[in-house]
Amino acid sequence: MVDVDSETTDVDCGQRRVEARAGMALSLATFTMALASALQAVLYLSSFGANGRTDGFFVAFALYTTFGVFSQSLRLTAAPLLVEPAARLQPRELMRALLIVALPVIIATGPLAGPLAGLLAPGLDPSDRAITQDALPILGAAVTLQLLAAGGATLLAVRSRFMSVAVAYAAGAIGGFFVYLALVGSAQELTLGWSMLSMAVITFSIMAVSTIRSGGLGARCRIPGLRAAGVDASLLLGRTVVYLAFNLLFIVTLAWASGSAAGDATVLSYGYLFASYLVAGTAMALGMSRIPEMTRQARSEQTALVRASVPVGFRYAIMFAAPALAALIVAGAPLIGALFPDSLDADAVQTLRTFGALLAPWTIAALIINLLLPLMFAIGRARLVNLMAVPLAALHIAATALATAQWGVEGTVAAFGLAPALFAIFLVAVAAGPRAPGLGRELAWDAARFCTAAAVAFGTAAIVAPALSHGFVEAVFAGIIGTAMYALLLPIVASRQVTVVMRALRTASP
Repeated sequence: MVDVDSETTDVDCGQRRVEARAGMALSLATFTMALASALQAVLYLSSFGANGRTDGFFVAFALYTTFGVFSQSLRLTAAPLLVEPAARLQPRELMRALLIVALPVIIATGPLAGPLAGLLAPGLDPSDRAITQDALPILGAAVTLQLLAAGGATLLAVRSRFMSVAVAYAAGAIGGFFVYLALVGSAQELTLGWSMLSMAVITFSIMAVSTIRSGGLGARCRIPGLRAAGVDASLLLGRTVVYLAFNLLFIVTLAWASGSAAGDATVLSYGYLFASYLVAGTAMALGMSRIPEMTRQARSEQTALVRASVPVGFRYAIMFAAPALAALIVAGAPLIGALFPDSLDADAVQTLRTFGALLAPWTIAALIINLLLPLMFAIGRARLVNLMAVPLAALHIAATALATAQWGVEGTVAAFGLAPALFAIFLVAVAAGPRAPGLGRELAWDAARFCTAAAVAFGTAAIVAPALSHGFVEAVFAGIIGTAMYALLLPIVASRQVTVVMRALRTASP
């Protein structure tokens, strides 16, 4: 089998370096957002714990994260529409279409916040559901601004201004964190919502300035009729509906989880946020950095894209995601419990560990999906994958209902990975065609070896650490031992990838 990692020409190397720098910038911005979110999540947990009121907030917050990821996905699906030659949308038309897309969000989270809260949180008490209703208008405004910021990020990506995109998102995350610190004493459970709104304001503002400096929205033209603007919005949504359906799966899962013990929805939200940031910081960042170039390549060398993009991207994504998820299970959850025993008791710690383990199949499937969907859009298969949105949602609802009835909230979380796993298999089959079995085996082998290495490393840490100490120190030892063992195992299971990463770090350091 030809190793794509070593198959390059001078031109390819130059392009790969550009893509690597773009991917690294977007990954760093994503992980800056993840770090800021993690700090806020820990502070939120220490202040308010995990109870019915926090469940009420996180049900609304799930809608924000869903549309937040959907906004990011627009950067993947809209970029091919803007790439010249043969662009189907102009910059000004893109932003008008996004305003139309944002209108239902504004209505649903504003005037219809009450009915929407009842739909999202059927299992909560009315007093806890009131938190959901109060949070929806705040988070709806944040969603709208993030949607428009995503439009600016798309334009900047097509113009190869990835650093401007990274700066906007990183600055927004840092600014939102400081707003959280300023408001936590007065805004109570809604503090995190106001933080997200401030982050959106900062991100949108910087993105708007960067877009204007890079060329703006082009020449002014006649305001289109309602029908023409609707056609543009339909074109945009028609390419993105599968992303919306995929991310709405968590809202379905959380709605079922809201009927379990108070606090379970909060703990599940923490686990999902951790896993989703792993996906966003690896597979999604790689896809965003490569979508303009993939679109150009697809018009001349479509057959080479699958082998050049998917296996390599998944290999590096799972190399970092597997140990991170193992660290949450073995060390992260106990560490949070030791730091904030009044907010997260022993049962909640065990619940977080269980949910973290059950989210592993979803994480693997999501990595593959977020690497393959940009490729599918680049090669012109958007219509086919978007037709899968309804079956994907229907399968997830059915699986969640059956699993919840059989195994309770653990079944709810376990079912979260089923529909995405089947969707990932479908995408592999469509993208690779006759070579799908070979690609499937390669992806399975990469998942197995990195997950096994992470399980061995952190499993050993889980055995050794209790013998050394207890409580907080035990959790710290578990994290250190697990990380060290994984680092020692990496050269054995992935020598080439370690070499490439170290070479990239040495190249970037000057």
